[in-house]
Amino acid sequence: MLIGQNLLEHSSLQKWTLRFKTKRLELYYRLYALPRLRQQARIALVVGAVMYGLYGFLDVLFLPADAVLKVWYIRTGVILLAVAAFCFTFFQKFGRYSQTCLALTGIIGGTGLMAKMSFLPYWALTYFYGGLILITFWVYCFSGLRFPNALISGLILLVAFNVAFLWLHTLPLIPMVSYNFFIISANIVGAFACYMAESQNRALFLREMELDKERRLQLNRALHDNLTSLPNRELLMDRVEQAINYAVRNDQVCAGLYLDLDGFKPIKDTYGHAVGDLVLQEVAKRFRRVLRDSDTLSRLSGHEFFVLARDIGSRQAAEVMAKKLLQQLDQPFQFKHQPAIEHVSASIGICVFPYRDLSAVDVVRRADQAMYEVKRGTKGGYAFAAT
Repeated sequence: MLIGQNLLEHSSLQKWTLRFKTKRLELYYRLYALPRLRQQARIALVVGAVMYGLYGFLDVLFLPADAVLKVWYIRTGVILLAVAAFCFTFFQKFGRYSQTCLALTGIIGGTGLMAKMSFLPYWALTYFYGGLILITFWVYCFSGLRFPNALISGLILLVAFNVAFLWLHTLPLIPMVSYNFFIISANIVGAFACYMAESQNRALFLREMELDKERRLQLNRALHDNLTSLPNRELLMDRVEQAINYAVRNDQVCAGLYLDLDGFKPIKDTYGHAVGDLVLQEVAKRFRRVLRDSDTLSRLSGHEFFVLARDIGSRQAAEVMAKKLLQQLDQPFQFKHQPAIEHVSASIGICVFPYRDLSAVDVVRRADQAMYEVKRGTKGGYAFAAT
């Protein structure tokens, strides 16, 4: 996942909702977290459904005989809901509705347990109340709900419990205070744990993105020339190897053009290294103007360049490309506060491939040899390597 530097520089979180203030970065985070959320939700739903079912062993001990069947209807409905939510995690829309799905599962699971508790005698409530505490922790720490959604779900269960047993069933005040103390404490502990976990996950996400950006930057530096930002020899050789495989597989003609600037040393001696660097940068810009998007322009070293032309079509097309490159050097080089630099030319060696027993090293070597044939002659021209 590629994230721009500007997004990482504006990565502050909203204090209470723990959302990134930049909507685009928030979207990136959700896409990043979705695979792990799917896995966590599936485990949480399976474990929750199993535990909810096992909790039924207490029914036989504490429920009146005429209420057992009604309670099992409720229990079965909640377990089927968990199974449906588990199946939903395999659908694409889970990414959009995951929080709603998990929140409803936790809330319905908790209210279902309260409905079962309504059939219990007063003295047996304690045995089932522990299950409500477990569901509260499941919502905050296990379900995969984000902090604000988990907090809302936990508060709904707290309010529902008070409505059910303070107003509807009118429990004595002291037990009710005791029950509220523990369920409120569970909400506080769970909320803090959920808040810290999500904030740490988001900090980890930012750290991973920064490390990924740094790795890409270092890789780019390792494979590109610092002065011209062109691919260096290492990257060029890899692309030549790919072009060879492409040419052989698709029966296409490719070409490598080795370019060496003529008389570049006198330019540096006369105008200095800084101007020499400007000339190299300008040469790179001019060459890129006449190349296709599929071509690779590389700086090998000093004042030597290499053009890899994929699917050039024919020897004549490679010759046309060489002429266009030479024409780019006809115009004088003019820099601020410097006299115009004229008479810059290049010698070009061209190697057309594929041919028998070729390799990336051999393509560059043959183009290099052809370039030196031009150097030994009149310079400022091109020659083809024998293949």
